[in-house]
Amino acid sequence: MAAGYGELLRTPHAARLLIGTLLGRLPNATAALAVLLFARAEGGSYALAGGLSAVYGAANAVGQPLLGRAVDRLGQPRVMLPAAVASALGMVLFAVVGLDPLPVAYAAMLIAGLFTPPLEGGLRALWPSVLRREDQVHAAYALDAVAQEVMFAVGPLLVTLTVALWSEAAALLVINVIGVAGALSVVVSRPSRQWRSAPREAHWLGALRSPGLLVLLGSFFFIGLALGAIAVAAVAYADEHGGGAVSSALLSALGVGALAGGIVYGGRAR
Repeated sequence: MAAGYGELLRTPHAARLLIGTLLGRLPNATAALAVLLFARAEGGSYALAGGLSAVYGAANAVGQPLLGRAVDRLGQPRVMLPAAVASALGMVLFAVVGLDPLPVAYAAMLIAGLFTPPLEGGLRALWPSVLRREDQVHAAYALDAVAQEVMFAVGPLLVTLTVALWSEAAALLVINVIGVAGALSVVVSRPSRQWRSAPREAHWLGALRSPGLLVLLGSFFFIGLALGAIAVAAVAYADEHGGGAVSSALLSALGVGALAGGIVYGGRAR
């Protein structure tokens, strides 16, 4: 497996696209923790912090398919980079304004979530043009799934380190600057600039016409609900047992566990 991944990453553009996508997704991977820590530092309650995080998550769920359709029509660079900048500006607004006035804070979360660029889907669309062999494409999908767990493991630690060195507001700014840089690295690459969506039948429901997909979405809704609740619970637990470092350690441990599970599952005999 490791040899196959090494060959894959030596393919031109492959490592750059994977790393750029992971960095571009860092704000999304760490938003729940960063927003919660900042809201609590500003004197907000757990209910308020959770509400802000929920607005971000709900806006993200709405924005991803809309931005994905825009990518299909206009291409990746014309959508991904402006979206990443707009999302980062939403977080910057939140970091500058704080919780007062509260409607502006909610608006900032709405903007940040709605314009989160669909980098993961964009990368999956690029793999077939970068990796010519079908077995390498499937290996790239598996590698991406494993690599994103690394981000979920490392991301919370980066947030806590930034908070310790500077502040909760600085953590929001740093992770979003990194996110924009990652998105920029992807969209200026030749595969991203040359990619075009394959022609297909247009329908306003898109893939939602598939009953099987609706069942999967319903299942993942509850999974997302649980994961979102864990972020709030981790911060609340940390407040009682040692502060923000504890919450990041708990969330990182969750990411490490998911990473280990993914490796074991991917390496099982078929």
